[in-house]
Parts: sequence; structure tokens; C-alpha cells
Amino acid sequence: MSRPVSVVLPALDSLALFERHLPPLLEELARRAVGDEVLVVDDTGRDVLAEPLARRFPAVRVLAREANGGFARALKSGVEAARHELVFSMNTDVHVRPGFLAPLVSCLEAPDVAAVAPRVLLGGSEDRVESLVELAFEDGMPSVVQPLLSEAEQRTLERTPVAFAVGGTVLFRKREFLARGGFDPLYEPFYWEDVDLGFEIWSRGGRVLLEPASVVEHHHRGTIGKLVSEEIFRAAIERNRLLFAWKFLDDPELLAEHVAALLRSALDAWIRDERAELLWLVLALERLDAALAARKRRRRAALSFREVLERSRPELGEG
Repeated sequence: MSRPVSVVLPALDSLALFERHLPPLLEELARRAVGDEVLVVDDTGRDVLAEPLARRFPAVRVLAREANGGFARALKSGVEAARHELVFSMNTDVHVRPGFLAPLVSCLEAPDVAAVAPRVLLGGSEDRVESLVELAFEDGMPSVVQPLLSEAEQRTLERTPVAFAVGGTVLFRKREFLARGGFDPLYEPFYWEDVDLGFEIWSRGGRVLLEPASVVEHHHRGTIGKLVSEEIFRAAIERNRLLFAWKFLDDPELLAEHVAALLRSALDAWIRDERAELLWLVLALERLDAALAARKRRRRAALSFREVLERSRPELGEG
């Protein structure tokens, strides 16, 4: 018998997304018939979801937060309230396909697997797999690489290590997630918190996997993309990858490369009057103390930064 799962959806007030994406999820859980639950975390701070969801989807539980806290805080609240040990974090713009859950649950039978991601099809396109992710360090900066979004050639995809599981589509154990404190608030309001958690898992000797037998669709930024401009998205991404570097880089040579890259980037931006790039650095520097505090709190890791990059690299077959 498959183990039951709590599906936790941090949400704002996009009821249209629930109309589109909750029915296939509820159908899948009903088919499994093992006592799974759906828990929506209302992060609007206005308790606007409970009444309409109760009318349309009475099986769904709603947890209303008193104030908007962003994705990481909302997810942690939902995990704390979850009834089951296995938790699937799901964005409201994710559309599940039949049978998506059982392969993920099977992966977590291995005790060293701390998180597992499905095959996430960007926009529902079979040849655009968003969840095959690799962490790289090039030209003094960490970056996320998604080979099956940029390669035109098809590749064979089997169960494989990945650097992290995308936060809006990941199965994990409640106990372990909460023991780690959930996502680090350093990256609030969004982006790179899932990269951070994946790095922590690998550096402590755990594993993160991609299970391609599980398939979901991601209709990108269906919620927050309507509320936040592209400029703010980019600023959050660029700021947070700097914070990630300042928290985790542990090799003197890599640190020296990073500092040189920062100086070069700032000088180039000043010469070209690229104010956005200078703003990203300023935003990161505003959280420097928090990044250094997070760095200091880390226990001695089993794997170095270089070793995590090597161990977490995905394995791809030929097309």
C-alpha cells in the first residue's frame, strides 16, 4: 500500500488557477485512495480562499496566514500543519498528470534520498523539461543550468541526481524539512531558496533525485507573474545568487575568483551605466550580514562546494 501524502499549495487569490489545476490533482488522489490530503495555505493575509474553495472543493483544507509572508513562510506553515509525513509542495500553476505521485513516493523509500522532483514540463511541452537542473560555477559566479530547456537535441531521461528540486514541485519528508528549518529566509521573498536547500542536502551526504516517471506541467509564473514585474524577478534572482555564493563558497580559490568577478562586474556596469547590475549588488550587500550569519550557522559539511557540484550533476543518456 502506498504511503499517504499531504499536498501543500502556498497560494494567493488566483481562484482561476484552482479551477484549472485542482480537479486533476483531486482525481489522482481519489484514485490512489490512501488518505492523501490537499492543504491550501492562504498567504494573502486576508483569509479570502476558505469560503470559495469550501464551496467548489469541499475536500480541500485551507490554512489562512494572518499576514503575507511569501512562498517560503507559507510553505513552512503548511508543512507544520500537514497530517502526513510525506509532503508534496506544489505551486498553484502546476497541472499534474495521472500517476504522478506513486513514482515519487517510491523514490523516498531510499533513506538517503531527501527530496525528489517529477519531470516538470514547462508549459506542458514534452521537449522542455524544467526540473533537470545542474549547479555550475563559471566566471566566478554560481549559476543554475537547465540542459533540457536550452538543448534542441532530445536526450534520454532516466532517474538521475539533480542539484535541487524546484520548490513548487517536490516531495520530501516533513520531519527532515522542518528539522532543517524549511527554506532559508535569507532569500525572501522568492528564488534560490530551493537551490539552497538542495545544496544543504547534498553537502550533508543526502541526495536529490529527478524521477521522470512522474510528470507534471508548469504553466510558468501563473500566480506571481501577474503581480510582479520582470525587473523585480531579475533583481531577486541576481541578488539571491550572490547571497548563495556568500553563504556556501568554501574554497579559497573559488572565493578569490568570485571577488574578482564582483569587482570586474561592478566596474563594467559603472562604465556602461548599467544601473540594474549595480542595483543587484547593492541589494545583496544590504543582506550581507544575514548571509554571513547563515554561513556561520552551518555545521561542518561532509562535502565541499566542488564535491557537491560533482556529485549532484545529472546523468543524461544519448538521444
